[in-house]
Amino acid sequence: MDLNKETASRLWVQQFGKRQKAIDFAGREIAKAAYNDRNSNYGWNVDHILPLSRGGKTADHNLVCCHILTNDEKADKFPCFKANSKEFEIRKRQNHYEIVAKSADQKGEDDKVVNFLDVAQGLKYWKQCKSDSGDVFVGYIKIRVEISDQCDQLLDRYRKFLAELFGTESIFAEDYSIGYPINYAMSWQQHQRIYVFTVIVGNIPTKEDTENLLDDCIVLNTYNDYFISNTEFENIQITCGMKYYDSYLKMSLNSKKDIVDKQVQFTGSLAIDELVKINSSAEKELKDKISQNGFYLYDFTFKKLRKNLEKII
Repeated sequence: MDLNKETASRLWVQQFGKRQKAIDFAGREIAKAAYNDRNSNYGWNVDHILPLSRGGKTADHNLVCCHILTNDEKADKFPCFKANSKEFEIRKRQNHYEIVAKSADQKGEDDKVVNFLDVAQGLKYWKQCKSDSGDVFVGYIKIRVEISDQCDQLLDRYRKFLAELFGTESIFAEDYSIGYPINYAMSWQQHQRIYVFTVIVGNIPTKEDTENLLDDCIVLNTYNDYFISNTEFENIQITCGMKYYDSYLKMSLNSKKDIVDKQVQFTGSLAIDELVKINSSAEKELKDKISQNGFYLYDFTFKKLRKNLEKII
């Protein structure tokens, strides 16, 4: 079943939360950023639990996010089907249907919890630990906001919004204003306050993860007009970038200082750096475009979300 990307992303969050990768009901790994991508090993789409041909509805309770191969194998089979060499059955539960494995649930290795009070388990896990090495790409977002006056409550609400959207508490705010009037024609009581929020989202290991980071920035960019129209925000500018390290140790030691202290020149509502560009769909969209101070203008919004926000504005 083909849904627009916004609806599919909403269903993903509903079923898997903030995870960027998940395991579908058949045991196949899927990645949030690989929606409807048949060229990806992690490609997924949305399927009806009770098939439409059997009277199933296109409603959240009857939709499941699953690997494209899982969806192909399930198809319109009812009530029993096989996917990923496993047998499943579709059963009615009160007013909805569920997919149930015929065999007992089995916990994977990732579900096992190490009891560190048991010396045998603790040392066994220690022996399995290996040093992490190799390339590490840390994603970050810098947001410049202007507000008409000091408003700590608004800034704290905005920080919480960013934490939920990007799934991290690594958010740092800096005050770039002194409190001078915006211009001399304004009353002395009115002051322009300028703040820069830096969001560090952690390691971005795959192109799918980079695409998801970019999608979240587009979501934030789509909300800009609402915030400016309905709060004391006067202007919001976003930059999205990535920082490269050749080991996890260097990333742990330096990423906070490198990224928080990094000065960027805000060039529009949304801009992205070279690493985000070449590791996402923006590469095609920005072909032959020239960067400004290392960033490319990328003022995209999600159409459906924007239309819904415009109704409220």
